[in-house]
Amino acid sequence: MLIPAPYVHHATSEHGTAVLDVRRGQWLMLDADASCIWHAVTIRGGTTGLADEIAVPTGQDPQTVGEQIAAFVGELVATGVLVDTDRPSRRRWWR
Repeated sequence: MLIPAPYVHHATSEHGTAVLDVRRGQWLMLDADASCIWHAVTIRGGTTGLADEIAVPTGQDPQTVGEQIAAFVGELVATGVLVDTDRPSRRRWWR
């Protein structure tokens, strides 16, 4: 399950979503499409079925849309804005 990191605050309006990474002091402004993905992650806990929801009504290829969604979510996880709770956290062992 994907969740926003504990140090991330977000707010959504009809124009998109603003995400604040308090740890780094950086804002991330999401347009309407990216906001749709963010909403799916924060409300539903993942993007399952989202590619079909976006692609079918607009006549796009669901597989292509799914790959784009996965790449975007991957970037959010890589930057630390989203946390995948299904993956074990990396622990540092000090000697």
